[in-house]
Amino acid sequence: MERRAKEHLYEVDLMRTFIILGVVCVHIVSFFNLFAAPLTSTNVGFDMATTALHFTRESFMFITGMVLFVTYYHRTFRATDFWVKRFKLIVIPYVVWTLLYILFEGTYLKGFDWSFLGVTGNFLMSLLLGSQFYMYFLVVSMQMYIVFPLTVKLLKRSVNYHVWIFIGSFALQIALMWINKDVLQNLNLAHLPGWLSFIIFYRDRNLLTYQFWFISGALFAIHYDRIRSYAREHGKLIISSFVLAILALWGHYAIDRLFLHQDETMSVLVLQPIMIPYSFLVTLVLWRAGLSWSRVRVEPRMHIFSSFIKIAAAASFGVFLVHPFLLHFAELIVYRLHTTADVRLLLIPAVIIFVYGGAILIVRLISNIPLVSYIVGQKTQAPRWMANLATSSTRSQ
Repeated sequence: MERRAKEHLYEVDLMRTFIILGVVCVHIVSFFNLFAAPLTSTNVGFDMATTALHFTRESFMFITGMVLFVTYYHRTFRATDFWVKRFKLIVIPYVVWTLLYILFEGTYLKGFDWSFLGVTGNFLMSLLLGSQFYMYFLVVSMQMYIVFPLTVKLLKRSVNYHVWIFIGSFALQIALMWINKDVLQNLNLAHLPGWLSFIIFYRDRNLLTYQFWFISGALFAIHYDRIRSYAREHGKLIISSFVLAILALWGHYAIDRLFLHQDETMSVLVLQPIMIPYSFLVTLVLWRAGLSWSRVRVEPRMHIFSSFIKIAAAASFGVFLVHPFLLHFAELIVYRLHTTADVRLLLIPAVIIFVYGGAILIVRLISNIPLVSYIVGQKTQAPRWMANLATSSTRSQ
């Protein structure tokens, strides 16, 4: 059965909300982990929390692919129209926030080059590399937009092979993550050609590195109704698989960290093989939870929670962009408090609320400003005087 292109998937709203909350949490937990001595119970606990939260970038890329294919797969569209629409919504935030991050860094970094050439060179290089804060996601998304029309055509022509495409994409992703962890992490790039060193060094913002998440999201969307029916009947199986997956993930961490004596960076690495099945199962659990919520979202008992999901989901893209600023101020406060280990543990929920809630509030405020709202991915109508001016100009011609 074909899905209607304009049908709103409320389950995705819940996914966006908790994925972005997970992004905020992993950055905050990683910060507080800096205070913990290596291999103490606190350090190991933070590491285990970090690994469990490292599904976020994969999940968000999955729903990016899924939503695109739900929207466009069963309708006719021109590639140029698609690119204009999508790039307008992502390039504007990418350019503006890259500049804002650079200017913000300049306020607290000693020796920052404030000359015109220095700021301009930094800005252009950051745009090219996506090197400011977490802009890699926007860089990868833009790559996805470029290949999206071709991907639609290929998947339409290979309907009978979608299962094999999924299996092949999964196997390729496992292989890529194995190469990333066991080969590339310790590779001396100085002995490689410049172009190859560049590709390897910036592999975390290369579409190929995340190909499974876009492909699986696409296939998920194409066969959405069938998969949804199965998931509703087998919810317990999905939950049970997730429980086994997180236990396996923590067991894997323990082996790497405590028995193989890998350093902390390698043990909690995002781009490693174990994260592929784990992240996929977390994504399924969130989606299944979204399905359950979507069926009862308008019931009176769900009013507060559903209102929160509606607001947080709409602000999710903006929260991703805004939260580094609030995280910076939260870190400064914690450093200046000179707190004990026990107090820092108590501060974690407060910092999460401050960063996540504050980011939502800021995004809501920006979203209500005509035209400026584009920097947080929100479209608003131009002011009446501007619309009237455009109308008058058209008439005079």
